[in-house]
Amino acid sequence: MWYSILGKGVDSKVVGITVNEYMYRSHLFESSLDEQYKKNNGIYYTDASLSNVILNYLNIDSSKIVLDPCCGVGSFLYSALSRGCKNVFGIDSDTKSVKLAKELIPQSIVKRSDSIGKSGVETLKVLGLKEKVDYLIGNPPYCPLEKDIIIDTKDYHFLRKVKDSGSNLFIAALYRAFELTKEDGVISYIVPKNFLHVSSYSKLRKEILRNKSIISIIDIGSYFSDVRGEQIILTIKNKQSCDNLIEIKKLVNNQFVDCCMIEQNFYKDEILLFKNKDEYSIYRKLENTYEKFGDLCTGYVGRGKSTSDNAITGKAIKKFGFKNRKVPQKGNQVFIQNIYSAESGIIATFAGKNLEAAQTVTVFTDGDEKMCRYILGILHSRLCNFYLLKFCYNSSKLTMHTDAKYLKKIPLVRDYNDLFDQLVNLVKLIETCDYMSSMWFEMLESLNTLVYKIYGISDDEIKFIDSEIISLQSNRWNNDK
Repeated sequence: MWYSILGKGVDSKVVGITVNEYMYRSHLFESSLDEQYKKNNGIYYTDASLSNVILNYLNIDSSKIVLDPCCGVGSFLYSALSRGCKNVFGIDSDTKSVKLAKELIPQSIVKRSDSIGKSGVETLKVLGLKEKVDYLIGNPPYCPLEKDIIIDTKDYHFLRKVKDSGSNLFIAALYRAFELTKEDGVISYIVPKNFLHVSSYSKLRKEILRNKSIISIIDIGSYFSDVRGEQIILTIKNKQSCDNLIEIKKLVNNQFVDCCMIEQNFYKDEILLFKNKDEYSIYRKLENTYEKFGDLCTGYVGRGKSTSDNAITGKAIKKFGFKNRKVPQKGNQVFIQNIYSAESGIIATFAGKNLEAAQTVTVFTDGDEKMCRYILGILHSRLCNFYLLKFCYNSSKLTMHTDAKYLKKIPLVRDYNDLFDQLVNLVKLIETCDYMSSMWFEMLESLNTLVYKIYGISDDEIKFIDSEIISLQSNRWNNDK
Protein backbone atom coordinates (compact mmCIF):
# COMPACT_ATOMS: atom_id res chain seq x y z
CA MET A 1 0.00 0.00 0.00
CA TRP A 2 1.45 3.33 -1.05
CA TYR A 3 -0.37 5.77 1.13
CA SER A 4 -3.81 4.81 2.29
CA ILE A 5 -4.89 8.16 3.74
CA LEU A 6 -4.08 11.53 2.30
CA GLY A 7 -5.64 13.56 5.06
CA LYS A 8 -8.59 15.78 5.84
CA GLY A 9 -10.69 17.13 3.05
CA VAL A 10 -9.62 14.50 0.52
CA ASP A 11 -12.22 12.81 -1.63
CA SER A 12 -10.67 10.53 -4.25
CA LYS A 13 -14.15 9.83 -5.68
CA VAL A 14 -14.17 13.37 -7.04
CA VAL A 15 -11.09 12.57 -9.07
CA GLY A 16 -12.15 9.09 -10.07
CA ILE A 17 -8.89 7.35 -9.14
CA THR A 18 -7.74 6.25 -5.71
CA VAL A 19 -4.65 7.83 -4.22
CA ASN A 20 -2.92 4.44 -4.10
CA GLU A 21 -3.48 3.92 -7.78
CA TYR A 22 -2.42 7.46 -8.59
CA MET A 23 0.78 7.17 -6.57
CA TYR A 24 1.58 3.76 -8.06
CA ARG A 25 1.12 4.97 -11.64
CA SER A 26 3.06 8.21 -11.11
CA HIS A 27 5.89 6.42 -9.31
CA LEU A 28 6.09 3.82 -12.08
CA PHE A 29 6.36 6.59 -14.66
CA GLU A 30 9.06 8.51 -12.79
CA SER A 31 11.05 5.30 -12.32
CA SER A 32 10.96 4.73 -16.07
CA LEU A 33 12.69 8.04 -16.82
CA ASP A 34 16.40 8.08 -17.50
CA GLU A 35 18.26 9.26 -14.40
CA GLN A 36 20.62 11.48 -16.36
CA TYR A 37 17.67 13.06 -18.18
CA LYS A 38 16.00 13.87 -14.84
CA LYS A 39 19.22 15.27 -13.41
CA ASN A 40 20.01 17.39 -16.47
CA ASN A 41 16.54 18.92 -16.46
CA GLY A 42 16.00 19.17 -12.72
CA ILE A 43 13.00 16.81 -12.84
CA TYR A 44 11.94 15.39 -9.47
CA TYR A 45 8.23 14.84 -8.98
CA THR A 46 6.41 15.67 -5.77
CA ASP A 47 4.60 12.74 -4.21
CA ALA A 48 0.91 13.02 -3.36
CA SER A 49 1.53 12.87 0.40
CA LEU A 50 3.56 16.12 0.39
CA SER A 51 1.29 17.89 -2.11
CA ASN A 52 -1.63 16.99 0.12
CA VAL A 53 -0.02 18.51 3.22
CA ILE A 54 0.68 21.68 1.26
CA LEU A 55 -2.89 21.90 -0.03
CA ASN A 56 -4.21 21.34 3.50
CA TYR A 57 -2.05 24.19 4.72
CA LEU A 58 -3.11 26.58 1.95
CA ASN A 59 -6.81 25.83 2.56
CA ILE A 60 -7.77 26.97 -0.95
CA ASP A 61 -11.26 28.27 -1.71
CA SER A 62 -12.65 25.67 -4.14
CA SER A 63 -13.90 28.40 -6.48
CA LYS A 64 -10.44 29.90 -7.02
CA ILE A 65 -8.15 29.29 -10.00
CA VAL A 66 -5.27 26.91 -9.21
CA LEU A 67 -2.28 26.45 -11.52
CA ASP A 68 0.82 24.28 -11.40
CA PRO A 69 3.03 25.57 -14.24
CA CYS A 70 5.53 22.69 -13.93
CA CYS A 71 3.04 20.00 -13.10
CA GLY A 72 4.78 16.78 -14.14
CA VAL A 73 2.18 14.02 -13.77
CA GLY A 74 -0.06 16.28 -11.70
CA SER A 75 0.44 15.56 -7.99
CA PHE A 76 -0.69 19.05 -6.95
CA LEU A 77 -3.56 18.94 -9.42
CA TYR A 78 -4.75 15.65 -7.95
CA SER A 79 -4.67 17.06 -4.41
CA ALA A 80 -6.52 20.22 -5.46
CA LEU A 81 -9.23 18.29 -7.29
CA SER A 82 -9.59 15.93 -4.33
CA ARG A 83 -10.55 18.95 -2.25
CA GLY A 84 -13.26 20.03 -4.60
CA CYS A 85 -11.35 22.72 -6.50
CA LYS A 86 -13.12 23.28 -9.81
CA ASN A 87 -10.67 25.44 -11.75
CA VAL A 88 -7.47 23.40 -11.80
CA PHE A 89 -4.83 23.87 -14.49
CA GLY A 90 -1.43 22.39 -15.21
CA ILE A 91 1.39 22.91 -17.68
CA ASP A 92 4.53 20.93 -18.38
CA SER A 93 7.03 20.84 -21.20
CA ASP A 94 7.40 17.04 -21.11
CA THR A 95 5.06 15.32 -23.56
CA LYS A 96 4.88 11.99 -21.71
CA SER A 97 4.20 13.65 -18.34
CA VAL A 98 1.35 15.68 -19.80
CA LYS A 99 -0.14 12.62 -21.46
CA LEU A 100 -0.18 10.67 -18.20
CA ALA A 101 -1.54 13.63 -16.20
CA LYS A 102 -4.44 13.93 -18.64
CA GLU A 103 -5.12 10.23 -18.33
CA LEU A 104 -4.99 10.10 -14.55
CA ILE A 105 -6.81 13.38 -13.78
CA PRO A 106 -9.00 14.30 -16.78
CA GLN A 107 -10.98 16.79 -14.65
CA SER A 108 -8.06 19.20 -14.81
CA ILE A 109 -6.92 21.17 -17.84
CA VAL A 110 -3.35 20.16 -18.64
CA LYS A 111 -1.37 21.58 -21.56
CA ARG A 112 2.04 20.88 -22.98
CA SER A 113 3.96 24.13 -23.04
CA ASP A 114 7.09 25.83 -21.72
CA SER A 115 5.90 28.04 -18.86
CA ILE A 116 9.45 29.23 -18.15
CA GLY A 117 10.34 30.21 -21.71
CA LYS A 118 6.96 31.80 -22.37
CA SER A 119 5.84 34.98 -20.64
CA GLY A 120 3.00 34.91 -18.16
CA VAL A 121 0.63 36.41 -20.76
CA GLU A 122 1.55 33.73 -23.31
CA THR A 123 1.09 30.92 -20.77
CA LEU A 124 -2.35 32.18 -19.76
CA LYS A 125 -3.34 32.20 -23.45
CA VAL A 126 -2.20 28.59 -23.83
CA LEU A 127 -4.51 27.66 -20.95
CA GLY A 128 -7.40 29.72 -22.29
CA LEU A 129 -7.45 31.89 -19.16
CA LYS A 130 -8.54 35.51 -19.43
CA GLU A 131 -7.31 36.44 -15.97
CA LYS A 132 -4.35 35.66 -13.77
CA VAL A 133 -4.59 32.81 -11.27
CA ASP A 134 -5.37 32.92 -7.56
CA TYR A 135 -3.00 30.14 -6.49
CA LEU A 136 0.24 29.09 -8.13
CA ILE A 137 1.63 25.93 -6.57
CA GLY A 138 4.32 23.49 -7.57
CA ASN A 139 7.87 22.22 -7.54
CA PRO A 140 9.78 23.96 -10.36
CA PRO A 141 12.96 22.40 -11.77
CA TYR A 142 16.27 23.18 -10.03
CA CYS A 143 19.02 23.29 -12.59
CA PRO A 144 21.83 25.79 -13.26
CA LEU A 145 21.66 27.48 -16.64
CA GLU A 146 24.60 26.16 -18.58
CA LYS A 147 25.58 25.41 -22.14
CA ASP A 148 23.04 22.61 -22.56
CA ILE A 149 20.37 24.07 -20.25
CA ILE A 150 18.82 27.20 -21.70
CA ILE A 151 15.58 29.15 -21.46
CA ASP A 152 13.88 29.23 -24.84
CA THR A 153 12.94 32.89 -25.07
CA LYS A 154 13.94 35.99 -26.99
CA ASP A 155 13.16 38.19 -24.01
CA TYR A 156 16.74 39.19 -23.25
CA HIS A 157 15.64 41.49 -20.43
CA PHE A 158 14.12 38.46 -18.69
CA LEU A 159 17.24 36.36 -19.34
CA ARG A 160 19.46 39.08 -17.89
CA LYS A 161 17.25 39.32 -14.81
CA VAL A 162 17.50 35.56 -14.27
CA LYS A 163 21.26 35.55 -14.82
CA ASP A 164 21.76 38.38 -12.35
CA SER A 165 19.64 36.53 -9.78
CA GLY A 166 21.43 33.19 -9.72
CA SER A 167 21.08 31.71 -13.22
CA ASN A 168 18.91 28.73 -12.26
CA LEU A 169 15.65 27.38 -13.68
CA PHE A 170 13.83 27.73 -10.36
CA ILE A 171 14.78 31.42 -10.29
CA ALA A 172 13.24 31.87 -13.73
CA ALA A 173 10.14 29.98 -12.56
CA LEU A 174 9.75 32.35 -9.60
CA TYR A 175 9.93 35.40 -11.85
CA ARG A 176 7.30 33.86 -14.14
CA ALA A 177 5.16 33.12 -11.09
CA PHE A 178 4.89 36.84 -10.39
CA GLU A 179 3.58 37.33 -13.95
CA LEU A 180 0.99 34.55 -13.67
CA THR A 181 -0.50 35.37 -10.27
CA LYS A 182 -3.05 38.03 -9.29
CA GLU A 183 -1.81 40.85 -7.10
CA ASP A 184 -3.51 39.32 -4.05
CA GLY A 185 -2.75 35.80 -5.26
CA VAL A 186 -0.59 33.23 -3.51
CA ILE A 187 2.54 31.46 -4.80
CA SER A 188 3.66 28.31 -3.00
CA TYR A 189 6.79 26.73 -4.46
CA ILE A 190 9.20 24.06 -3.31
CA VAL A 191 12.67 25.53 -3.86
CA PRO A 192 16.24 24.83 -2.68
CA LYS A 193 16.87 25.91 0.90
CA ASN A 194 20.06 27.68 -0.10
CA PHE A 195 17.92 30.26 -1.88
CA LEU A 196 17.56 31.84 1.56
CA HIS A 197 21.23 32.70 2.05
CA VAL A 198 23.43 32.04 -1.01
CA SER A 199 24.79 35.36 -2.27
CA SER A 200 24.12 34.69 -5.98
CA TYR A 201 20.35 34.66 -5.24
CA SER A 202 20.50 37.98 -3.40
CA LYS A 203 18.80 40.11 -6.09
CA LEU A 204 15.59 38.07 -6.19
CA ARG A 205 15.60 37.59 -2.42
CA LYS A 206 15.72 41.35 -1.91
CA GLU A 207 12.95 41.89 -4.46
CA ILE A 208 10.70 39.45 -2.61
CA LEU A 209 11.47 41.06 0.76
CA ARG A 210 10.76 44.56 -0.62
CA ASN A 211 7.83 43.98 -2.93
CA LYS A 212 6.06 40.77 -1.82
CA SER A 213 4.69 39.37 1.42
CA ILE A 214 6.19 36.10 2.58
CA ILE A 215 3.40 34.12 4.24
CA SER A 216 5.57 31.24 5.39
CA ILE A 217 8.83 29.36 4.95
CA ILE A 218 8.62 25.66 5.74
CA ASP A 219 11.83 23.66 6.13
CA ILE A 220 11.32 20.16 4.67
CA GLY A 221 14.97 19.10 4.88
CA SER A 222 16.36 16.68 2.29
CA TYR A 223 12.91 15.57 1.22
CA PHE A 224 13.92 14.40 -2.23
CA SER A 225 16.51 11.70 -1.74
CA ASP A 226 17.89 12.02 -5.28
CA VAL A 227 18.36 15.79 -5.03
CA ARG A 228 21.57 17.21 -3.62
CA GLY A 229 20.73 19.72 -0.95
CA GLU A 230 17.73 20.57 1.20
CA GLN A 231 14.42 22.16 0.30
CA ILE A 232 11.88 24.64 1.64
CA ILE A 233 8.31 25.49 0.78
CA LEU A 234 8.21 29.21 0.10
CA THR A 235 4.72 30.70 0.20
CA ILE A 236 4.32 34.30 -0.95
CA LYS A 237 1.49 36.75 -1.48
CA ASN A 238 2.11 38.61 -4.73
CA LYS A 239 1.98 42.06 -3.16
CA GLN A 240 3.59 43.95 -0.35
CA SER A 241 1.87 44.39 3.01
CA CYS A 242 3.11 46.51 5.89
CA ASP A 243 4.21 44.87 9.13
CA ASN A 244 4.00 41.39 7.63
CA LEU A 245 4.88 38.42 9.85
CA ILE A 246 6.54 35.34 8.36
CA GLU A 247 5.50 31.94 9.72
CA ILE A 248 8.55 29.70 10.05
CA LYS A 249 7.67 26.01 10.18
CA LYS A 250 9.23 22.61 9.61
CA LEU A 251 7.98 19.30 8.27
CA VAL A 252 7.77 16.62 10.98
CA ASN A 253 6.02 13.29 10.40
CA ASN A 254 4.18 14.65 7.40
CA GLN A 255 2.88 17.67 9.33
CA PHE A 256 3.89 21.32 9.39
CA VAL A 257 5.06 22.23 12.89
CA ASP A 258 5.25 25.84 14.10
CA CYS A 259 8.69 27.25 14.96
CA CYS A 260 8.21 31.00 15.33
CA MET A 261 7.02 34.16 13.60
CA ILE A 262 9.46 36.82 12.43
CA GLU A 263 8.76 40.32 11.13
CA GLN A 264 9.52 40.42 7.41
CA ASN A 265 11.19 43.83 7.74
CA PHE A 266 13.73 42.20 10.09
CA TYR A 267 15.38 40.64 7.03
CA LYS A 268 17.33 42.81 4.61
CA ASP A 269 18.85 40.09 2.44
CA GLU A 270 19.67 36.69 3.93
CA ILE A 271 16.70 34.87 5.48
CA LEU A 272 17.48 32.76 8.54
CA LEU A 273 15.16 30.01 9.75
CA PHE A 274 15.01 30.33 13.52
CA LYS A 275 14.01 27.23 15.44
CA ASN A 276 12.19 29.27 18.06
CA LYS A 277 12.15 32.67 19.77
CA ASP A 278 15.07 31.68 22.01
CA GLU A 279 17.26 31.16 18.98
CA TYR A 280 16.08 34.45 17.52
CA SER A 281 16.87 36.25 20.78
CA ILE A 282 20.41 34.84 20.90
CA TYR A 283 21.00 35.89 17.32
CA ARG A 284 19.85 39.45 18.01
CA LYS A 285 22.09 39.61 21.07
CA LEU A 286 25.20 38.44 19.20
CA GLU A 287 24.54 40.61 16.16
CA ASN A 288 23.78 43.80 18.02
CA THR A 289 26.45 43.63 20.71
CA TYR A 290 29.73 42.64 19.12
CA GLU A 291 32.00 43.50 16.22
CA LYS A 292 32.72 41.00 13.44
CA PHE A 293 35.74 38.80 12.82
CA GLY A 294 36.09 40.40 9.37
CA ASP A 295 36.38 43.86 10.91
CA LEU A 296 38.95 42.91 13.53
CA CYS A 297 41.25 40.40 11.85
CA THR A 298 44.21 42.36 10.50
CA GLY A 299 45.62 39.81 8.07
CA TYR A 300 44.65 37.35 5.36
CA VAL A 301 41.48 35.26 5.53
CA GLY A 302 40.97 32.70 2.76
CA ARG A 303 41.97 29.37 1.24
CA GLY A 304 45.49 28.03 1.31
CA LYS A 305 47.32 28.52 -1.98
CA SER A 306 50.31 26.21 -1.82
CA THR A 307 50.71 23.33 -4.30
CA SER A 308 53.87 22.09 -2.62
CA ASP A 309 54.12 18.44 -1.59
CA ASN A 310 54.89 19.70 1.90
CA ALA A 311 51.76 21.84 2.13
CA ILE A 312 49.43 21.09 5.05
CA THR A 313 46.13 19.58 3.96
CA GLY A 314 42.82 19.65 5.79
CA LYS A 315 43.14 15.98 6.73
CA ALA A 316 46.44 16.68 8.48
CA ILE A 317 44.75 18.99 11.01
CA LYS A 318 43.10 18.03 14.28
CA LYS A 319 41.54 20.24 16.97
CA PHE A 320 44.37 22.36 18.42
CA GLY A 321 47.09 20.46 16.59
CA PHE A 322 48.42 18.42 13.70
CA LYS A 323 48.25 14.68 13.22
CA ASN A 324 51.95 14.27 12.44
CA ARG A 325 53.81 17.27 13.81
CA LYS A 326 54.07 19.52 16.83
CA VAL A 327 52.32 22.85 17.08
CA PRO A 328 54.73 25.77 16.57
CA GLN A 329 55.23 28.07 19.53
CA LYS A 330 55.49 31.37 17.65
CA GLY A 331 53.94 32.83 14.51
CA ASN A 332 50.87 34.49 13.06
CA GLN A 333 48.85 31.78 11.26
CA VAL A 334 45.85 29.61 12.09
CA PHE A 335 44.89 26.67 9.81
CA ILE A 336 41.28 25.45 9.65
CA GLN A 337 39.92 22.36 7.92
CA ASN A 338 37.90 23.78 5.06
CA ILE A 339 35.33 21.01 5.22
CA TYR A 340 32.90 21.70 8.05
CA SER A 341 30.60 19.14 9.60
CA ALA A 342 28.03 19.66 12.34
CA GLU A 343 29.20 16.39 13.91
CA SER A 344 32.68 17.72 14.65
CA GLY A 345 32.42 21.48 14.38
CA ILE A 346 35.49 23.62 13.64
CA ILE A 347 38.78 21.71 13.39
CA ALA A 348 41.69 24.15 13.53
CA THR A 349 45.18 24.69 14.88
CA PHE A 350 47.81 27.34 15.46
CA ALA A 351 50.23 27.02 12.55
CA GLY A 352 53.18 29.31 13.29
CA LYS A 353 54.62 31.28 10.41
CA ASN A 354 56.58 28.95 8.13
CA LEU A 355 54.04 26.26 7.30
CA GLU A 356 52.22 26.36 3.97
CA ALA A 357 48.56 25.43 3.46
CA ALA A 358 46.86 23.58 0.59
CA GLN A 359 43.46 24.54 -0.81
CA THR A 360 41.68 22.17 1.57
CA VAL A 361 42.70 24.51 4.40
CA THR A 362 41.29 27.91 5.32
CA VAL A 363 43.95 30.28 6.66
CA PHE A 364 43.79 33.40 8.71
CA THR A 365 46.73 35.52 9.84
CA ASP A 366 47.06 38.23 12.44
CA GLY A 367 50.08 40.23 13.47
CA ASP A 368 49.37 39.48 17.10
CA GLU A 369 50.29 35.90 18.07
CA LYS A 370 48.05 36.06 21.13
CA MET A 371 45.10 37.19 19.01
CA CYS A 372 45.61 34.14 16.76
CA ARG A 373 45.34 31.77 19.71
CA TYR A 374 42.46 33.77 21.21
CA ILE A 375 40.43 33.47 18.00
CA LEU A 376 41.43 29.80 17.77
CA GLY A 377 39.83 29.26 21.17
CA ILE A 378 36.68 31.11 20.13
CA LEU A 379 36.41 29.02 16.95
CA HIS A 380 36.40 25.73 18.88
CA SER A 381 33.72 26.83 21.32
CA ARG A 382 30.13 25.60 21.26
CA LEU A 383 29.00 29.23 21.03
CA CYS A 384 30.93 29.82 17.81
CA ASN A 385 29.80 26.55 16.25
CA PHE A 386 26.21 27.31 17.24
CA TYR A 387 26.52 30.64 15.45
CA LEU A 388 28.04 29.07 12.33
CA LEU A 389 25.50 26.27 12.10
CA LYS A 390 22.42 28.32 12.83
CA PHE A 391 23.19 31.74 11.41
CA CYS A 392 25.78 31.17 8.68
CA TYR A 393 24.80 27.74 7.35
CA ASN A 394 21.07 28.19 8.17
CA SER A 395 20.90 24.86 10.05
CA SER A 396 21.97 22.93 6.96
CA LYS A 397 22.53 19.23 7.55
CA LEU A 398 24.93 19.04 4.63
CA THR A 399 28.70 19.36 4.67
CA MET A 400 29.68 23.03 4.52
CA HIS A 401 32.92 24.98 4.15
CA THR A 402 34.75 27.29 6.55
CA ASP A 403 35.21 29.86 3.82
CA ALA A 404 36.17 33.44 4.55
CA LYS A 405 32.66 34.77 3.91
CA TYR A 406 31.37 32.73 6.86
CA LEU A 407 34.30 33.28 9.23
CA LYS A 408 34.12 37.03 8.72
CA LYS A 409 30.54 37.06 10.04
CA ILE A 410 31.46 35.60 13.43
CA PRO A 411 30.91 38.08 16.30
CA LEU A 412 34.18 38.72 18.11
CA VAL A 413 34.90 40.28 21.48
CA ARG A 414 38.32 41.90 21.50
CA ASP A 415 39.04 43.15 24.97
CA TYR A 416 42.62 42.73 26.16
CA ASN A 417 41.77 41.84 29.76
CA ASP A 418 42.12 38.93 32.18
CA LEU A 419 39.58 36.82 30.26
CA PHE A 420 41.52 37.36 27.03
CA ASP A 421 44.74 36.16 28.65
CA GLN A 422 42.97 33.23 30.33
CA LEU A 423 41.68 31.98 26.98
CA VAL A 424 45.08 32.35 25.28
CA ASN A 425 46.80 30.42 28.09
CA LEU A 426 44.12 27.73 28.06
CA VAL A 427 44.59 27.21 24.31
CA LYS A 428 48.36 26.80 24.88
CA LEU A 429 47.67 24.16 27.52
CA ILE A 430 45.27 22.24 25.25
CA GLU A 431 47.93 22.23 22.53
CA THR A 432 50.33 20.36 24.84
CA CYS A 433 47.76 17.96 26.30
CA ASP A 434 47.26 14.38 25.05
CA TYR A 435 44.70 14.57 22.28
CA MET A 436 41.19 13.55 23.37
CA SER A 437 42.36 12.45 26.81
CA SER A 438 40.16 13.07 29.84
CA MET A 439 42.23 16.12 30.69
CA TRP A 440 41.89 17.37 27.09
CA PHE A 441 38.10 17.20 27.32
CA GLU A 442 38.10 18.87 30.74
CA MET A 443 40.09 21.76 29.29
CA LEU A 444 37.69 21.97 26.35
CA GLU A 445 34.77 22.31 28.76
CA SER A 446 36.69 25.02 30.61
CA LEU A 447 37.18 26.76 27.27
CA ASN A 448 33.44 26.67 26.57
CA THR A 449 32.68 28.11 30.00
CA LEU A 450 35.23 30.88 29.51
CA VAL A 451 33.91 31.83 26.04
CA TYR A 452 30.35 32.02 27.38
CA LYS A 453 31.62 34.36 30.10
CA ILE A 454 33.49 36.53 27.57
CA TYR A 455 30.28 36.95 25.51
CA GLY A 456 27.98 37.46 28.49
CA ILE A 457 25.79 34.44 27.72
CA SER A 458 23.17 33.71 30.40
CA ASP A 459 22.66 30.33 32.09
CA ASP A 460 19.42 29.72 30.19
CA GLU A 461 21.08 30.62 26.90
CA ILE A 462 23.98 28.27 27.71
CA LYS A 463 21.58 25.39 28.36
CA PHE A 464 19.86 26.00 25.04
CA ILE A 465 23.09 26.31 23.03
CA ASP A 466 24.70 23.27 24.68
CA SER A 467 21.65 21.09 24.05
CA GLU A 468 21.50 22.14 20.40
CA ILE A 469 25.18 21.50 19.66
CA ILE A 470 25.51 18.30 21.70
CA SER A 471 22.47 16.85 19.92
CA LEU A 472 24.20 17.40 16.57
CA GLN A 473 27.74 16.38 17.50
CA SER A 474 29.15 12.90 17.26
CA ASN A 475 29.41 11.22 20.68
CA ARG A 476 33.20 11.18 20.44
CA TRP A 477 33.28 14.96 20.75
CA ASN A 478 31.42 14.79 24.03
CA ASN A 479 33.89 12.37 25.60
CA ASP A 480 31.43 9.53 25.05
CA LYS A 481 33.53 7.09 23.10
